[in-house]
Amino acid sequence: MMKKKQILASLMLSTVLLSSAGLATTSVVADTNSDIAKQDQTIQSAQSGAAAAKAQQDSLQSQVDAAQKTLDALTAQQQANSAKIKTLTADIKERKDSLAAQARSAQTDGGVTSYINTILNAKSLTDAVQKITAMSEVVSANNDMVAQQEQDEKTFEKKMADNQAKYAQATALQVQLTQQQAQLKVAQLNYQATITTATSEKNSLLAQKAAAEKAAQAAAAQKAAYEAHVSAANASTNAQTNANSNGGGGGTTPAATPGYSSGNPYPWGQCTWGVWQILGGKMPTYSGNAGNWVAYANSGLAVGTIAVFPPGVDGAGGVGHVAVVTAVASNGSFTIEETNYAGGLGVFHTRTIPSAAGVSFIRP
Repeated sequence: MMKKKQILASLMLSTVLLSSAGLATTSVVADTNSDIAKQDQTIQSAQSGAAAAKAQQDSLQSQVDAAQKTLDALTAQQQANSAKIKTLTADIKERKDSLAAQARSAQTDGGVTSYINTILNAKSLTDAVQKITAMSEVVSANNDMVAQQEQDEKTFEKKMADNQAKYAQATALQVQLTQQQAQLKVAQLNYQATITTATSEKNSLLAQKAAAEKAAQAAAAQKAAYEAHVSAANASTNAQTNANSNGGGGGTTPAATPGYSSGNPYPWGQCTWGVWQILGGKMPTYSGNAGNWVAYANSGLAVGTIAVFPPGVDGAGGVGHVAVVTAVASNGSFTIEETNYAGGLGVFHTRTIPSAAGVSFIRP
């Protein structure tokens, strides 16, 4: 009776643990759903602001395009001014040289005296008039040249001043253009960063949610297995009590579910408990953790033996692991059935071990 009380106490503790695990995973899923909803709101907000961000980008792009167009026009005007200045410079120099030559000629030839001698030496009045007219035309041409020279010099100065102003304007516009391009880039990056960050965080939360849901499913499976175990244990206890009350004390325990022994002495759901269940209780009661069972090794690899895995061998935890060998292949690999490996407490699992290296075996 004391042993049955201990088993029931262990089962009650397992129920508390399984219920706590279920509540924990449910809480994790709920919290994760809340976080995902927040990220969805962030993404939706960013997407809702996409039109405004696009309008801002388009406005900045228009400003950039307009600034670039103005800058190109100023550059063209500067180039035209430079060409005009070059032409004016050549014309001014040519006229200066011509006027200087004429001044030297007037000084060399006697200036006004030469003009008088020319008239006096005329052969006739007609000849004198023609010479005077010719000289007047020369003087008029020189006066026109001087006036043009003065005009070109003023134009030259104006073009130079205009060019300097346009250069200053173009320089300022280039600075403005650089700033607008930088603003445009920042606007684009800010929008993209918001979407990328929110999406990345959402994907991470979805992965956490999937893991939590998987853990919740495993906990539910463990709880279902536990409840089935409690039901069977209670049925066995009630049957034994009825047998004793009918004068059947000392009789055998009623037949249990195939592959199940109601007298399993090991903690429910553990790998040691699973070996007892798989073998239907047809085995001695070995003491200690699974890794300590190596002391009972008495066989080589064979179907029906208990495989003992020391800590760290083929996925065994810190207290070792045990399982039942169900098949052996010609290449040295073997198949085992076990519990508390994949799926957790009380979940039966089958897998193939590639080699018997490091593994001990017990013939029950």
